[in-house]
Amino acid sequence: MIQITDVLGHSHDSKLSSRLHDLSHQNKVEYIVLDHPNLQRRRFRVKTDRGTDCAISISRETRLTNGAVLLLESDRAIVVKMSKDRWLSLKPNDIPSAIELGYFAGNMHWRVKFKDECLHIALESPEDIYLDRLKDFFIQGKIVRANHD
Repeated sequence: MIQITDVLGHSHDSKLSSRLHDLSHQNKVEYIVLDHPNLQRRRFRVKTDRGTDCAISISRETRLTNGAVLLLESDRAIVVKMSKDRWLSLKPNDIPSAIELGYFAGNMHWRVKFKDECLHIALESPEDIYLDRLKDFFIQGKIVRANHD
């Protein structure tokens, strides 16, 4: 198991990017794929896409981001890759429903974005949990599901 206690930099940093580029051509870059909630964690165990067991233990001041370089050796690198967010897209049927939905999503502390008259909720738990909490909005005809973007 590899112990990781710090972030060395970012994959776009000029000092790191050329070394990562060379290692990638040798197929020696491993990725730890994390979703948004796991990027916030400070202590956890995870395997890279190649099966390397890693124990992450970083300080509170350190942030994991997409492209964070966690290990850079002459024959291997480990880089964080953020998984693609999944979204639940909802279209309110009128302005009062939109306001109520926005208020509700805010009270739930859901991460959202707005686009094309829709509220898009980042799925950080199973989708069924969100749909269950929103069931009254659906029953009362205040919202409908929209196509995902």
